[in-house]
Amino acid sequence: MRKVKVTNFETLEMEIARLKMRSRQLEDELGNRVDYFKDNYKKMALNAVIPGSGKHSSTLNIVTNVAKMAWGSGKFKNFATGALMTALEFVGVQLGINIFNRVTNRRKKKKAAAAE
Repeated sequence: MRKVKVTNFETLEMEIARLKMRSRQLEDELGNRVDYFKDNYKKMALNAVIPGSGKHSSTLNIVTNVAKMAWGSGKFKNFATGALMTALEFVGVQLGINIFNRVTNRRKKKKAAAAE
């Protein structure tokens, strides 16, 4: 598809038709890429987290089965839940301390500025 120099109304109409056809082709190509992404996004996401996991599906199946068995175990679930809660409490306390320090520092600065 070559570009045509528009010199009159007829060539303008031909150029518009060419551009519309090109637009449809690009839309189809984009649609194909979206379909590919929809079909493969799980593998791509997992491969981003665990590099190489998309290539070795048998290894991934084994890891998935072990994870399911471990999660099905009450002891592991209690351990994982406890560890997660402890981590969240730690993060919450750290955020609380940081916010408290900011507020008290602002108050001290305001009092110092007012005293001057």
